[in-house]
Amino acid sequence: MIKRINSLGRKRIPRDCMAVAIADGTPRRFSASIELPENDWPQEAIVVIEAMCAGSPTVSRFECGPLNNLKAPRDTPLKDLTGRNVFFHLKVIDQSEKIGRILGLAENIRPIETGLQTNAGRRGILPVEAIDLGQQLWQLDFRDHDVFLLVNSQIELLPNQLQSDPASYALIYPEIIRRILYKAIDQNVDLEEEEDRWPYLWLKFGRSFHPERMTPPSPAEGEAIDEWVESVVAEFCKQKSFRDRFAKATAQSEGLRD
Repeated sequence: MIKRINSLGRKRIPRDCMAVAIADGTPRRFSASIELPENDWPQEAIVVIEAMCAGSPTVSRFECGPLNNLKAPRDTPLKDLTGRNVFFHLKVIDQSEKIGRILGLAENIRPIETGLQTNAGRRGILPVEAIDLGQQLWQLDFRDHDVFLLVNSQIELLPNQLQSDPASYALIYPEIIRRILYKAIDQNVDLEEEEDRWPYLWLKFGRSFHPERMTPPSPAEGEAIDEWVESVVAEFCKQKSFRDRFAKATAQSEGLRD
């Protein structure tokens, strides 16, 4: 169980303070090297690594000891994390209070070295993760930094089909974009800020496809939001020639059956 944490007054730590490698296996294991920037934190504060993956609510926690005796954890199994997209948070926590206070935080650290079971680095603005979704074919998984497209792992060819088959791509991606843009607008972010979290990336993506390159409306602008989103989706479909590609793909499919 993850302890409750007080995050008031925390400082952002650069992601390059920790380098992570993940080795294949059952379970996979990771190794990490940590170099924290100088700060005035109490030396008794502890350092914690948290590991997560797309498609799972599980958070695996690994303690690295206090700042005055910092050591990377030795036993690092990712036994409850099976997704290919694994990411890490690094926290410096002051435990002198009843509810530990986060003094420093580095988020969304991606492994730089991996085996065949794990993706290295970040994979665009919509990484794909195959998991068991029961009778659902796909689902969106919104996290703090990324939004993932979850696809049903029980259909072997589905992950590749949804990304590369013209007919499948044309059918689902307009709706995926529509859902993500509505969710991103609801986050009420300022696009003038330089952030690499998914709302910023997706709203900039939307603005780049808007016919007039219009900045997205605020969450309170109602009908203007619908008009903006639908303009982006329509232009995306136009530039990707979805109708023509879908018609061609289905015609070819019919030809193969004749």
